[in-house]
Amino acid sequence: MNRLDKLILEIGLSRNVIENYITFADKHYKSHYLPKKGGGKRTIDCPGKNLKTIQRWILKEFLNKLEVNKRANGFVKNRGIKRNALYHLKKKHILTVDIKDFFYSISQRQVFETLNANYNDRDFALKIAKICTYQRYLPQGAPTSPALSNLVFKPIDDEIMKYCNSELIHYSRYADDLTFSSDNKQSLQYAYRFINDLLYKNGFNLNSKKTRYLSGKGNMSVTGVNINTGKPKADPKLKKQVRAELHHYIIKEKEINLNKLAGKISFIRSIEEDYSQNLDFYIKRLYKKKAFIQKMASKTH
Repeated sequence: MNRLDKLILEIGLSRNVIENYITFADKHYKSHYLPKKGGGKRTIDCPGKNLKTIQRWILKEFLNKLEVNKRANGFVKNRGIKRNALYHLKKKHILTVDIKDFFYSISQRQVFETLNANYNDRDFALKIAKICTYQRYLPQGAPTSPALSNLVFKPIDDEIMKYCNSELIHYSRYADDLTFSSDNKQSLQYAYRFINDLLYKNGFNLNSKKTRYLSGKGNMSVTGVNINTGKPKADPKLKKQVRAELHHYIIKEKEINLNKLAGKISFIRSIEEDYSQNLDFYIKRLYKKKAFIQKMASKTH
């Protein structure tokens, strides 16, 4: 049984239906827009229910089983922004760059070539490339796009790592954010030229507005993780925001979005191992303060 037959059998749709999704995948997408932090809008192209089901099966049975570069930390199980930051602890200088329109820079041909290189099966690679792309690029909204981006980018990751190892530079990548660190700032300036040229040759462009050189004199932050102290720490502003929301909720008894607050707390916990203990102590203080306020208020009546 070939790979496509296995896909058809396990998904439970007929061959004709699967072939229809392969040939006319573009008809099964809807697009919407989300605002970007820096202004403008981000286009999200979402596949329909059945197409998304097929893509999720492809992701589980094929894409997640392929090897990506060990410095790729986004969209990989048991990796994340904390791991991404750990590579750069105790370095004097950091360079961070951002790839412009990362997903939309990855073409259907690149996806096909990557899959064909892994499976050595042109027909299967072509059909998977068609069913996982929209208007011949990688859609931001399909469940397969993050994994495919890592697979397509692996040869570039490998080349960057080879260069960085020769120059004593530490490298890591989280999706479209590339981070480099060294004790020699000049080596990072040379690295920037190398990275810029390499990415351009492979169809990618850097977002010059998001290029940053950091040093120990300022805020040393890698994908939202502060490393000034030599240990990974969450953004102080985020922790201050959590404390303020808890104060608002416990002391002032005002309504807040508890789901969003829980998400922020969970995020900080994933970075700082001792955060739960510190937060529990802060919450206990708030309840003691509330009890005291209520006691004083009852004495005045």
